[in-house]
Amino acid sequence: MKQKFIAYWGGYLYSPSQTLNMCPDYIDTVVIAFIGPDENSEVETTFLHKIFSEQQIKDWIHDLKKKKIKVLLSILDTPNKHWDTVDFNIFGKSLKKIMIDWNVDGFDIDAESGEKSDDFVNSFINLINCVREVIGPKKILSYTCYEGKYGFDGQILSKTSKKINYIQTMAYFYDYDEMTKLYDYYKDFMGNKILIGVKAGKEGDQYTPLNEVKNLCLWNNKMGMMLWTFNRDNFSYTHDKEWIWCETINKYLNSQIKKSSSFEKLSQNSNCLIC
Repeated sequence: MKQKFIAYWGGYLYSPSQTLNMCPDYIDTVVIAFIGPDENSEVETTFLHKIFSEQQIKDWIHDLKKKKIKVLLSILDTPNKHWDTVDFNIFGKSLKKIMIDWNVDGFDIDAESGEKSDDFVNSFINLINCVREVIGPKKILSYTCYEGKYGFDGQILSKTSKKINYIQTMAYFYDYDEMTKLYDYYKDFMGNKILIGVKAGKEGDQYTPLNEVKNLCLWNNKMGMMLWTFNRDNFSYTHDKEWIWCETINKYLNSQIKKSSSFEKLSQNSNCLIC
């Protein structure tokens, strides 16, 4: 089965040569960051279109969908409004309007919050239930997390895993062994519906070196790879060649499928007895 390549695009990051419409065709899904609740529990999008206008981003979403690239919006609470204070009846109605108005294929939930730990589990269970009810059974709901056994994800996923299409890890600073162990923890809740997240960056940053990216791409147990973010994949953030993290993932993800396909074509077009 073909593994997925999912990449974030930060609307608040200024990378003029990597605007949303410049997303490479080999990326399956783009997650646009971030939307969240305002003080009235309605969805606000101002952070998402901090640099480019709302209409411009909507036009770019239209361009991506014409190329069969799926688009999600990522949900994150704010320092001024945590999930334990959100009215989910109001938030859900507002989120449905956003889904229709922005013409997206679903939502991603970023499992980070500054709220009190006592409320964390119930808040995220309520959020997941709210989003699934809003989007219905056919649209996508992903959950992006990294704390494993040291956080609340196990408690949350044990009650919500059937409502989530897949999860994405974001322990970008882990090495290969740590990332695969984290995968094994989440596998108890999600099976193989897990993408391993990596981050474009440089020394001194919490990033994933390219060699680690390559090795994780070649590891076959996962559903695919996630990149944070394709508009960080440039010299300003990485001190490396533009698009190199994207190109590395594209080269090595599904590489065994690509080799098999090439071998089959060679066999069909060759009279060689060895083939």
